[in-house]
Amino acid sequence: MTMVLLISGSVRGECIEIKDVTMHLDKDSATFELNYTLDTFTRLYVLALGCRHLEPDLISFLGGYKDVKLIKADENGAALQVNGAGKNIDDFYLFYSCPFGTKDKPLKKEIEKLSVVYPEGKIETFYNVFSTQNVFCGE
Repeated sequence: MTMVLLISGSVRGECIEIKDVTMHLDKDSATFELNYTLDTFTRLYVLALGCRHLEPDLISFLGGYKDVKLIKADENGAALQVNGAGKNIDDFYLFYSCPFGTKDKPLKKEIEKLSVVYPEGKIETFYNVFSTQNVFCGE
């Protein structure tokens, strides 16, 4: 029981290191695919008991958005859906830059790579970022 509590405590700390993010745009929504590594204790916890306790940390990574839902997660990555991420302007969508983390707990380490996948398949890549970028796309 003590070991479970120690591992559980580790899940709430700085146990997830996000390596890269892929942002798929679809109308006013965006799906974020996160690739990450977990510290040893958290990895053991996830392998033994699942990713349920990672959900708050994963959602808080996109804390600048209001409607974030975890789609899937495992020990290597996660997918999160953000509804209302973009603003519709005459059948085009503007996605404003949004910092990673929350207002109270902003991201302290930059993300190595952010790839934005547009609806038509074009990919734009940004390096060493602390936030999403301003992007504009059509339907």
